[in-house]
Amino acid sequence: MKRFLVVLLALLMVTSTVFAQGGTEATTEKKVEEVYFLSSIGAYKTLLEKEIENWNETDGAAKGVKIIMETNIDNYGTALQGAITAGNYPDLADMYGHADMLKAGYARDLYTVPGIEDLIKRFEPYLSQGTNLHGDKLYSLPLEVVPLKMVYNKEIFKECGIAEPPTTLAEMVEDARIITEKGNGKYYGFGFTTMWSISFSRLCFKTFVSSTGKFYWDPNTATYDFSQYEPIVKAIAEMYQKGYMFPTPLDQHIDPIRSQFGAGLVGMEMAPAYDVSVYTNQFPCDFEWGVFDPPAFTEDGYETKGFYLNRGNVSITKWVSDERMPAVVEAFKFLHSEELYKKIYSNSGMIPHEIELINEVKAEGFDNLAVNWDTMSDIEHYQAEIAKPDNLLTLDGDNMQQVCTNIMLGETTWEAEIDGLNKRYNDAYQQAKKDGLIETNVYEAKYDYKEW
Repeated sequence: MKRFLVVLLALLMVTSTVFAQGGTEATTEKKVEEVYFLSSIGAYKTLLEKEIENWNETDGAAKGVKIIMETNIDNYGTALQGAITAGNYPDLADMYGHADMLKAGYARDLYTVPGIEDLIKRFEPYLSQGTNLHGDKLYSLPLEVVPLKMVYNKEIFKECGIAEPPTTLAEMVEDARIITEKGNGKYYGFGFTTMWSISFSRLCFKTFVSSTGKFYWDPNTATYDFSQYEPIVKAIAEMYQKGYMFPTPLDQHIDPIRSQFGAGLVGMEMAPAYDVSVYTNQFPCDFEWGVFDPPAFTEDGYETKGFYLNRGNVSITKWVSDERMPAVVEAFKFLHSEELYKKIYSNSGMIPHEIELINEVKAEGFDNLAVNWDTMSDIEHYQAEIAKPDNLLTLDGDNMQQVCTNIMLGETTWEAEIDGLNKRYNDAYQQAKKDGLIETNVYEAKYDYKEW
């Protein structure tokens, strides 16, 4: 990967000679400092690009700063590490979810960055260990909360004689069968991908925590236990093996599989809240679609509230020199501005932590109140996700994504894998503690699950 397109304008002083009335006049173009931002945001990427372009041409131009944004969604961690390894260091990057990179010192402690003290104070009530804070160091400020729900094609459901979205896993699998058989190759019951490295972690384990009553990482006991997720992994495997999934989850990343739903080729799939923007702007649906809570594992209903992702905004990387820091701070301040947060929420792109901004937008009126945004952004039955130490572990064997993919493919069984999977993660956690990688005040902080 080359370091984005341009560094020329940021370094050149351009002199032009103008001949007028027999004389010459020299004019010097203002130096522009380019700030390289590697983003993982896909759902409202187009809107963010537009707002950055507008800032570059107005406030940024006045300050002599230009943000250059590149986006990678499917394999962001790999892309970021690849850029760093190649020496193409970003100035701003989404690192809040990469504890290994933070531990390696790739991000600046924001408490040490001059010029953002007021920003930190603004976000102080929402700072969270494991997302923004790691011990006494601050690596990111809050961006958004993202409830994890599901979407479905209402027209396909109606055509297949299904009145309502499923409320249990058994109904979900049965609905997928009915849709696939009725579609006869025109559409399929379920959309899923295994190429997204966090597909099982996010789309299955986090999404269905309301049925399990606890996450696979339990900070209260400091142990890993994936056993409670047997029903959803087996449901995914059944739908794949019986052909109820859009073909094929093995060679389509998350955006391509989203595009299949947007094209009306998939009956239902898991969806974080920002997918409303995906199906409004990125892959707009020309059919009626809806949102529903993830089905319960059984007819007994939900054990706890579901999870919402607690997402941090960009980190300032360690490679920013003191000389360039003022320009990077200006870009950082824009990306955290109340105006930008309100603009994205007003276009149904994200849910900010600050209720004041939400209320201001509601009072002023939305720029674009997307279909289903009111349902998708409702977090009454959702709670903040747990900080997990996954990225700090070195496993001796397959990780959860590999194991669950192999089960889905029918190459092994849940019963043959679960004990070994739990042992690998727990052994790796204990080793990480011995190696000094684990901050127990972050990963073993007591967590109180709330009832649905």
